[in-house]
Amino acid sequence: MNKCERGANGVIKDLTTFYSKNAQNMKRSEIRELLKVTRRPDIISFAGGLPAPETFPVKELEEIACQLLREKGATALQYGPTEGEATLREELAKWLAHEKATIKAENILITTGSQQGLDIVSKIFLDPKDIVVLELPTYIGGLQTFTSYRARMIGVPQDDHGMRTDLLEKLLAKLARKNKKPKFIYVVPDFQNPSGVTMSLERRKAILELAYKHEIPLVEDSPYRDLRFAGQSLPAIYSLDTENQVIVLGTFSKLLCPGLRLAWIIAPVEWMDRMIVAKQGMDLCSPSFTQLIVAEFLKRGLLSHQIEGIRKLYARKREVMLAALKKHMPKGVKWTQPEGGLFLWVKLPKRMSATKLFPKAVENKVAYVIGPAFHCNGKGHNTMRINFSYPSEQQIEEGVKRLARMIQENM
Repeated sequence: MNKCERGANGVIKDLTTFYSKNAQNMKRSEIRELLKVTRRPDIISFAGGLPAPETFPVKELEEIACQLLREKGATALQYGPTEGEATLREELAKWLAHEKATIKAENILITTGSQQGLDIVSKIFLDPKDIVVLELPTYIGGLQTFTSYRARMIGVPQDDHGMRTDLLEKLLAKLARKNKKPKFIYVVPDFQNPSGVTMSLERRKAILELAYKHEIPLVEDSPYRDLRFAGQSLPAIYSLDTENQVIVLGTFSKLLCPGLRLAWIIAPVEWMDRMIVAKQGMDLCSPSFTQLIVAEFLKRGLLSHQIEGIRKLYARKREVMLAALKKHMPKGVKWTQPEGGLFLWVKLPKRMSATKLFPKAVENKVAYVIGPAFHCNGKGHNTMRINFSYPSEQQIEEGVKRLARMIQENM
């Protein structure tokens, strides 16, 4: 029977024939699918990128929310402007002034999570078959979004100092000879998801110069930047930008709590109008209620103390994980040592496959995210991402022990 042929009752048999080409190209998030498996209470999961619930400022948010409902309930519960509540954008601009003093409220668009920010950027820049240059490995949410817009993704390998800018330079020169120009370069420079690697200052300057030379926008995804607990802080790429070519994505999900669903885009005002129009077609506006709560949280100066508490907790958990890996992992297994963020990257011997081992890990009641999920070229089979922010210190110790035992048994 033809896909569109109707059955005896007149009902079309295959409703997927109505999908657009964009919808046909969409893929499920491998992490979201894995989380379904790993939510069993007996499994120690290193798979998610979840913040620790004990860091959520419940009392402070409760107090602010109650006061807000009493004093400004009609405004807080009403529709708001697409670009975001003015008070939040102004407070955010003040808070970000230490990064770049020239940031104004007009440069900020409030989004419903940073994933929406990725979608907005893709929506206004990408046509089918357009090129996006990104890191290998890179954030799976970026891959998912760029795929849904049918972009062609080209990965540039990274090392312990971030994206290899020597290889990026060769790639851009090669594309230029073919009269092809990427629509943008996408990077996560601070405590990268998934690798935990931080891009060096030299590489930040080099990637910016290449963006200028080839007139390519640079998208700096920066959800973890404030969660540094070791090493020396480096300037954000957008703070070095003098040519208005950098777009920044930030989020409150890792600094306050993800349930607020609030994030932001910083961009030149020349691009802001199209971004606002794109967002209007998505959700009209982000929730006024949560925006005004966060605006008051910032106004009271509570965010710095909140971040400091998160840093201390994650620093301890990272140390526990690094010590456990050193103690239990068999020879031949390597891992990164992040100076902040939520993740580290484990590399197995080349002949091993983290993908094939995953079912066995679940049998041993431990879980991770497979490396190929973070590669646009399908590689990385001997790698995995593990998270240290969510599990307890006891779970980290026991989970690493289970993971190491499973790897050892299959070497």
